[in-house]
Amino acid sequence: MRPLAHSIAALAALVAAPVVAAGAVLRPDFRRQLPERLGFGRERAAGSGRIWLHASSVGEAKAACRLLDALEASGFEAQATTMTVAGRSIFERDRPRMPSMLAPLDHPWCVALAMQPARPRLSILIETELWPSWIAACARAGVPVVVASGRLSDRSFPRYSKVARLIGPTLRKIAAVGARTELDAERFVRLGLPEDRVRITGDLKLDPASEKSGLGPALERALSIGPVVVAGSTHRGEEETCLRALAAAERQGQPFVLVLAPRQVDRTAEVARLARSRGRRVHLRSRLEDRPLAPGEVLILDSYGDLAAAYAAGAVAFVGGTLVPVGGHNVCEPVHVGRPVLYGPHFANVRKIVEILEADGAGRCVPNADALIAAIVESLRDPEEARRRGETGRLTLERHRGSVERTRQLVLETLARVESGAGGAAEGGSAR
Repeated sequence: MRPLAHSIAALAALVAAPVVAAGAVLRPDFRRQLPERLGFGRERAAGSGRIWLHASSVGEAKAACRLLDALEASGFEAQATTMTVAGRSIFERDRPRMPSMLAPLDHPWCVALAMQPARPRLSILIETELWPSWIAACARAGVPVVVASGRLSDRSFPRYSKVARLIGPTLRKIAAVGARTELDAERFVRLGLPEDRVRITGDLKLDPASEKSGLGPALERALSIGPVVVAGSTHRGEEETCLRALAAAERQGQPFVLVLAPRQVDRTAEVARLARSRGRRVHLRSRLEDRPLAPGEVLILDSYGDLAAAYAAGAVAFVGGTLVPVGGHNVCEPVHVGRPVLYGPHFANVRKIVEILEADGAGRCVPNADALIAAIVESLRDPEEARRRGETGRLTLERHRGSVERTRQLVLETLARVESGAGGAAEGGSAR
């Protein structure tokens, strides 16, 4: 590291130290995470030559697992980092033999500590994990960086554009970007990434998981009496609407079991209080009784990993972050298991997927809370039509799969180019 850069890093560490120390004192969970955040990962002896994947949280970790299947089939070993404990739990559950840890703080010293024992062969960043210190450390170590399923959302792109001159040098260190859409590819180029390093590979989330996750005996028994409506990745305000839908359906003789999966599991107590205040009997996934739930009761998924299987048990699904201005979450998950999906008007983060589904009449956007309530009741009143939309959606996604294979090819070509000496990102080599 150059003297000026070293001085800046030291100053940043000095400024951040009180904040980190306060977090360690006030939050026991952060205190437990601190060694890994500082770069002292649990897998320091993981060995060299692995592909290192980095995913932000649960959704990106699930997408990364799809790519891991393809990379492992090509003979690569891998390890992974995530920004959240919930994301790491996905790797621990689905890839128990693969080293995984929490990502280091994006500070040169923390990144160097994490990277030194690993000595990765290539680094893959899922979606928008553009961490400057990590990318710079990879460039110094000669480790090519590939962005997979790369996206720049309507919210993030304007922010990046304001600092385009600052992040341009970071982007030019990236060896290749596999963008989700033409718009994402165009945005990467506008921010300064050379055009010949960008390829449209699609969205990893469009490909179904290689293995279907089951409900497990307790959850299967709990949801054995239908119908079931599943509201996944919900935010504050959306659970209230779903509870109103349950009351409306009961008034029309269409009661159902409501499954709520808050986007943040630490909101479980809040959501449970809300449901009980509406006169509902509430059950937690972690404390299920040995009996089926009755229509009118509410189940809250208070752990990660069960949502995809819960969708499969549902008659209709609502995906959250769409009735409130968040931008939407993974609408593919219920569609992969053949369930009709509803979502609100705020779907900027998943716009391309929504366009694909709506072209065949498989997805349905509701403009507001009242419209969502009406759509849920309508779907329960006409289950055959709901099943038809669900199957149409599943077949639609089947026609658009292939992102995993295109991304695998991009990784192989990037490695071949860099390792043959044809030029890495710093030399402006092509990813095509």
